[in-house]
Amino acid sequence: MKKIKNLSVFLAFLLSYSLAAQVNKESFNSYIEKSVKDFELPGLAISIIKDGEVQYQNAFGFENAVKQTPLKTNSIFGIASLSKAFTATAIAMLVDEGKLNWDDRVQQHLKYFKLSDDYVASQMTVEDLLAHRSGFETFDGDLLWYGTNYSREEIIKRFANYKMTYDFRTDYGYNNIMFIIAGEIVAEVSGMTWEAFIEQRIFKPLGMNNSFTSINQYTTNTPVALPHVKGELDELRNYDNSGGAAALSSNVEDLSKWIKFWLNDGIVGNDTLLHAATHRKLLTLHTSIPPSSFERRNGVEFKGYSQGWFLLDYDGDKLAHHGGGLPGYISKIFLVPNQKLGGIILTNGETSLPTAMMYKTIDVFKGNENGVDWAGTYLSYGKRYEAYLANKEKIRLEARNAKLKSNIDSKLLLGIYEDKVYGKAEVRMVGKELHFEMLGPKEIFTSKMTHWQQNT
Repeated sequence: MKKIKNLSVFLAFLLSYSLAAQVNKESFNSYIEKSVKDFELPGLAISIIKDGEVQYQNAFGFENAVKQTPLKTNSIFGIASLSKAFTATAIAMLVDEGKLNWDDRVQQHLKYFKLSDDYVASQMTVEDLLAHRSGFETFDGDLLWYGTNYSREEIIKRFANYKMTYDFRTDYGYNNIMFIIAGEIVAEVSGMTWEAFIEQRIFKPLGMNNSFTSINQYTTNTPVALPHVKGELDELRNYDNSGGAAALSSNVEDLSKWIKFWLNDGIVGNDTLLHAATHRKLLTLHTSIPPSSFERRNGVEFKGYSQGWFLLDYDGDKLAHHGGGLPGYISKIFLVPNQKLGGIILTNGETSLPTAMMYKTIDVFKGNENGVDWAGTYLSYGKRYEAYLANKEKIRLEARNAKLKSNIDSKLLLGIYEDKVYGKAEVRMVGKELHFEMLGPKEIFTSKMTHWQQNT
């Protein structure tokens, strides 16, 4: 029996080696290097997992483009909305433990939770929070957390005044506030903060020792990939109040362990962190989304959102993926469960290359190295879209008639204004110019005010 066991281990090794050997890593390296240059990205880190092992891992470019600090595979990036799958997993763990049910009403656990529609607020479930079917449009309420000092509880309370766009549970609308709420439910039910739950119940058992729930945990020795906006080095901002929606930071080494966990059905070593049925539920479509014309042209027939993951069909397989985006950071994580394939692409710039590299990686690791030039396709698409936006702006400017002067004294506009949702803003004179400043997110949302036409 021992010889047979050893033979099976040897055959498994050969199979793994054979799968890895199919990929021309030198060619793959060259493709990424060229793409990073073409997209003018400061840096990109990537890791690919196949059949339970890291088959490819590399870093290109710089942590800091000004100082030319080389990027490494342990460099830390803000992962933004990749945080959502961690929050969904935390909720799922509490469901597995019997401390929470998917159909629990949110108000059972957060007494202060309200919405502009009392009925919807009373019916909103934990599952609704994670499925982007709340009745709000994509990004509704984001200025409550981005750049503000509002606490998570205050964000949730202020959002109660935000008007709903759709009927409840009828349309997809990507909403970060719902995941902030989900994170607060994790804290309420577990008896520990959302941060502590993620660190103790997920990071620790997975061995994600270089992942963070706040940038306040960084030290002078933390290798941070700094954000770059439009090619320029940007400020490293704190997003703690986004909590379960976007607060985490990590690197491709740690996130490879997270991918292995998902491809191994929620099991780490001998430890089952998610029940099999719960794992399946988190990768099952809950809210359908019509594929875009671009996606349809490239073979996507079905698309939707699960619980912390987007789902679509690609090349005959189910593809689970999620993007992350904050100023200076764009990322993409993906799973192809049927192929035991997954990957993570982190960048400290703002381009569509992470999504392009997801499709290219899937093609390459399925043996189709000479398939679609996804980087070239996305680069071309991006240029066409930029031209569309430029033309749209040109039309807007041409419609303006600045000769139609205002008939009121601009000094009458001076003062403090207040919105029930976002808070206070001030219009004041700076020299001879009117300036607008939101008083919550100081120095972020401030601008000179320009006369458009008439009293606008």
